[in-house]
Amino acid sequence: MATNHEASLPLRLLVDKEKNRVVVAEASGDIVDIFFSFLTLPLGTIIRHVSKNQQHDDEAKKIGCINNLYQSVENSGANVFHNHICKRMLLCPRNPCETLCQKLKVRMDHESEPLKYFMCNKGCRRLSTFAEASCCCGKLMDREIKLHGDSSEKGYEEGVFVKGGTMYLIFDDLKVLQSSPGNSVQQLLQLGYKNFHKLTEMLINVGVKEILDLLKQALTSKSPLTDVFLGNGDSKQMCTFTPKLRPENQHWMIIYKCNLKVTVRKSKRKILYAEAEGDFVDFLFSFLTTPLGSILKLLDGNLSLGSMNNLYKSVKDLNPSWFTRPLGTPLLNLRVAPQFGCSEQPTQLYEEETPTYWYGTGVIKNNICYVVGNGVVSKDKTLVNHPTAMNLFEPRSPDGTRESKIGFVRRPSLFVVWDDLQVMPLANTSSISFLQKINVPLDDLEEHELRIGETEALNLLGASLTSKSALTEGLFFLLKKPKEETVKA
Repeated sequence: MATNHEASLPLRLLVDKEKNRVVVAEASGDIVDIFFSFLTLPLGTIIRHVSKNQQHDDEAKKIGCINNLYQSVENSGANVFHNHICKRMLLCPRNPCETLCQKLKVRMDHESEPLKYFMCNKGCRRLSTFAEASCCCGKLMDREIKLHGDSSEKGYEEGVFVKGGTMYLIFDDLKVLQSSPGNSVQQLLQLGYKNFHKLTEMLINVGVKEILDLLKQALTSKSPLTDVFLGNGDSKQMCTFTPKLRPENQHWMIIYKCNLKVTVRKSKRKILYAEAEGDFVDFLFSFLTTPLGSILKLLDGNLSLGSMNNLYKSVKDLNPSWFTRPLGTPLLNLRVAPQFGCSEQPTQLYEEETPTYWYGTGVIKNNICYVVGNGVVSKDKTLVNHPTAMNLFEPRSPDGTRESKIGFVRRPSLFVVWDDLQVMPLANTSSISFLQKINVPLDDLEEHELRIGETEALNLLGASLTSKSALTEGLFFLLKKPKEETVKA
């Protein structure tokens, strides 16, 4: 039996040989599920996958400067974070639809293991999803516990996001429609094809390599199918962001989350760097734990990211009856995975509600109790014997309680955030040496205090995905002096 790494799925392409482009593909729900799963990936996961195959000559195709944020986490020492788990959470963030995506026929993260659950050997009623966290009793939480009967995923039809047993049309820009004669005729006519004379059929197999290549191209290109399957990898990058302006007449309503000191190079009219405390750096690092779909929803109308907007719009436009879940697909309301968010941050990047877990001595089925080892954990209280509520251990907190969570980086702390989102701790750094190193005339520098609210935070998020100068693109509008009002004589 083929492993997930070796598995592949058939894809039928209609190709215009004269223009060397894929016009449309026809595929089963299994492939559409894989495309839609792109939306569930946190940015940190996307950067990790894309950077694996990144060539030196692909520098221009990097996604804004979000990769610098990821590398800043990689390069940071252990003393920057609360503990070693915090760094791991940012580099390998959890997918909020992880249980569903484990069912994909071809998975990009084939090397990752399913979510596991741990307790300490002392038997404290604490549950951790991170191995070797330190329990409040002082012992390591390294005793693996079986999760039984995740009833939330039972009873659905075959398929992950869309129903199996049907076919779909996937266009070169990743617009997805149900496959029907009517849709095919209408779309082909709109693309300028009155018949099939100019179209050639290609049958290919899609495996892990092709899926990774498609993900990479879909983030920057409007023609990822052509780029990957016809070798046109030199397509023009199509990523844009239009910053939002703070409403001038609503200043009194704005809730500011943090202050930021920025240094501007006057001659270049750009922000050179910012001096930031832990709250702001936690906010930036939280970009890495955020699913792509929730970012597209937040920045709707302002962010254009390759073909990903078309993919997200296809989910919104697809008839709800074609999805596997009768109450609607989770793809339209994606949130950060439980325990991977930051409660004190200026955008509406909400975290999934933390599930309640129950611990018991056995599994109840058909009124018969089957004992499994020393105990099992379930999200369904009725599936365990003598259920006891478990407290989910918060790995970023000194005592493991949810209330004590303060983010990823230690407090107090001070950082330099460069215009391209490289983050550098300032601990034990000489300010004189720092200024000498940047080698800019001191009279060309100008300092400003900025207040960061939701508008500014969203601008930073959008700029991080589309620009190499995120601070300037996202915040420079705050430095523009309002025009002086003309006083009538």
